[in-house]
Amino acid sequence: MKSIIVGTGEVGSHLAKVLISENYDVIAIDPSEEACNRLAQNLDLMTICGSGASPTLLKEAGITDANLLIAVTNSDEINMLACLIASRCGVRTKIARVSDGNYFQSGELLTPSELGIDYIINPKELCAREFVRLLTGIEAREVVEFAEGKVQLIAFRVQSNNPLINQSIQNIVQRDTFSHIRFTSIKRKSGETILPKGNDKVLDEDEIFVMGSTTAISELLEFSGIPLQHKLERLVIAGATPVGIQIARMLESQSIQVTIIETDLKQAEHAVSMLKKATVLHGSSLDPNLLAEAQISSADSFISVTGDDEDDIMACIMAKSKGAERVMPLIQQPLYLPILASITELDSAVSRHLTAVNGILRLVRRGHILAATVLRDIDAEVLELVVQNRSKAADQKIHAINFPDGALIGSVVRDGKVMTPTGNLVIQAGDDVIVCSQSSAIPSVEALFI
Repeated sequence: MKSIIVGTGEVGSHLAKVLISENYDVIAIDPSEEACNRLAQNLDLMTICGSGASPTLLKEAGITDANLLIAVTNSDEINMLACLIASRCGVRTKIARVSDGNYFQSGELLTPSELGIDYIINPKELCAREFVRLLTGIEAREVVEFAEGKVQLIAFRVQSNNPLINQSIQNIVQRDTFSHIRFTSIKRKSGETILPKGNDKVLDEDEIFVMGSTTAISELLEFSGIPLQHKLERLVIAGATPVGIQIARMLESQSIQVTIIETDLKQAEHAVSMLKKATVLHGSSLDPNLLAEAQISSADSFISVTGDDEDDIMACIMAKSKGAERVMPLIQQPLYLPILASITELDSAVSRHLTAVNGILRLVRRGHILAATVLRDIDAEVLELVVQNRSKAADQKIHAINFPDGALIGSVVRDGKVMTPTGNLVIQAGDDVIVCSQSSAIPSVEALFI
């Protein structure tokens, strides 16, 4: 399938990598010759240097033969115009990143369909929704749902009082209570990530990734002393940015007390005009006196969304030291993601680019791949696939399948029932199979089931 990606920033580059691994024919367009060359050196794709809103350049990219166009530049106008041209050329699916919600706010003068846009991705709104989900849900670093919510993959850090410590995976899953849990990955304190085998043990400060039915996951969390739902009553937000204001607006309706700290006076005044109940303080979130004024010691949660990664991480660390129960930063640069798990003060984080990538991938998925999620803290993705009649894995026991290194089956759903992927389980056509895989193994995984 031929796809065109307009914009080779962090989002566009990551999308290109994922789509190429799934045998898409990808053409990337960007005005920066340096960005195009860098992408072409790392990935097997064609790049064109220029504007993605140019009809001539899009024609050169083969727009009339493309099935998919994803426009994710930093310019809303270029993204929308690229989709309009793609629509005129008969491209089936057009996705645009549009950060300014005012374009389609009235719904009368202009609509996305009039510009040929099938789906809009607003990274700011997606990040705000992800923060709210993390703030009000399970106290885990990552929670992803599959099979219409029947299966969950969660990640949490093992604290010193966790009874799982020093137990082998084999001993844990032999218990009736945890027999339906699959340990998909463990990230050690040293930063090493392993796909655990039966004799591997859970260690203090590990970050473990486990998959299973929602019931089985709940039982594991209760055993580990992790609350199933965080009680949120007081939230402090550093940054009256669009993301911060959106979060405050979403939580105001739930009668949650919100305080915003903002260094820029005009932005602080804007937040006051936009919000009905939130308290807005002018100053730095790195100022201990202002944190005290915000009553940080009694805050259920603190999030920092200023847009400066270093400031956001440091603000969270300081807020935790002053008594905030949970702290989470918004991360702009992917290079920070691998080290977040080693910062024990952070309870979770939201990545701007991964949130956008996963949002787009959910829209792109068609046919036999039902879902794909890029995990934040490790080099791994989770695929949900439908087993086809003629696939190599159909009618095979799991232990007999020549599974690639770097991948494992986390769960199998058959006729709505979640099944434990033991070695003797026979994979059948029509099964939903959920696989945790390192990126390099994804093509081999797909070849087994599709």
